[in-house]
Amino acid sequence: MAIRLQRGDVFCSLNPMWLGKAINAIQWFWSEDGEAKYSHAGMILDNRGTTFEALWTVSSRNIFSAYAGENVIIARPRCDSAAIDKALDAIITEHKGQWYPGWRLFMHLIPPASKITFFDRLVCSELCAKYLYLAGARHDQYTGTNPDTLADEWREWKHFDVVFEGKLPNG
Repeated sequence: MAIRLQRGDVFCSLNPMWLGKAINAIQWFWSEDGEAKYSHAGMILDNRGTTFEALWTVSSRNIFSAYAGENVIIARPRCDSAAIDKALDAIITEHKGQWYPGWRLFMHLIPPASKITFFDRLVCSELCAKYLYLAGARHDQYTGTNPDTLADEWREWKHFDVVFEGKLPNG
């Protein structure tokens, strides 16, 4: 099955390492549906799968080589391409190269605290939520957003189409 990606698509993945498991445990504890399946989020910049995501720094890599064989969900916001381009350009200009704000993960232990931000440094899911807000597909409360919340929104909200969900094949 070939996955047809577009500029502006978004994704969540399951990080099987200890940090991903810890993130999922906290998300599960606070989740409304009793499920937390994904622990990382990012945006897709082109049809080849170039990503833009908050790793140790906010940077790019290829979704097919980075996440092959892992569980992912890929969604497409129902926005016009001009809004997507403008939102991605703004996110890239403002956040590219920033160091990952590890301290914010502790704020996510108590969700109301995670809505407070300093220095406009965002964890992966908040960066993705901010992009979606700027593109017009989401409300403006992006701080405090986690990957589980994004995946739930993509499945349930009318502003998104799920392009793929399952184990990601090699590109």
